[in-house]
Amino acid sequence: MNIPSWKLPPGVCRGTWDYLQSESIAKDYDDKLADSPLLQLDQRFIQDYLPKIQSEQIPPRIGDFGCGTGRISRLLSPLGYRMLNVDLSPTMLDVLKQNCQHPELNECVQANLVELECIDPESLQMALCLFSSIGMIQGRLNRQQFLRGVHRALQTGSSLIVHVHNRYHSLWHPTGPSWLVKTWLKSRFDRTWEYGDRVFVDLGIPSMFLHIYSRRELVQDLRAGGFSNIKIVPINVPGNGLLSDHPLVSLRAGGFFAVAS
Repeated sequence: MNIPSWKLPPGVCRGTWDYLQSESIAKDYDDKLADSPLLQLDQRFIQDYLPKIQSEQIPPRIGDFGCGTGRISRLLSPLGYRMLNVDLSPTMLDVLKQNCQHPELNECVQANLVELECIDPESLQMALCLFSSIGMIQGRLNRQQFLRGVHRALQTGSSLIVHVHNRYHSLWHPTGPSWLVKTWLKSRFDRTWEYGDRVFVDLGIPSMFLHIYSRRELVQDLRAGGFSNIKIVPINVPGNGLLSDHPLVSLRAGGFFAVAS
């Protein structure tokens, strides 16, 4: 659906909108990312935090925010978990529904991550936002609004697991320091731009947007969203393993998982 830029939903830039509406990207998405070590790592990581399924009780309901074509649903539904799959892309959700082996355990909701009023309060026992989906939201206030919406949807004591890329890993890349300087300077003079914002070409979309977090900013945003008991887990650069949690290690990390309740 082609709409003018001024009508785009909150937190969604033009490149992201074109990406979300693309039928070809949705159809090829799983094949193109099948070999990504990060997508295998996060599936192993979340299993250590899953709520237990108790016999003779309704299975826990897990929200996957920015679910895409449903790779987490394909992992958790066979285990008996009920899934709330949330994405703004109708084409991604169509692929999820077509490939769903357990439709009775899956609910799909087309919604902007910044606008989660459609989800009942305290209706989830766990929430996930993986593969830097939060970074695709433009504007820090919008990202914090998303986190408040997830917090509202979680039952007391339940956990959110979120993944982001690490801004300061750029220090070790040949062009990284200059990018850090440029994005910082632009944030000083352009009110629509924030330190860590990046626009690039990906999957044929010429202006994909991604906000790249620092560890400190991630913790601050989670707290602004209402979360506490925040655990940060650094990820190595290849994306296939975890690192020890140390300030110097955090500078070199390729990204972070955060577990917050």
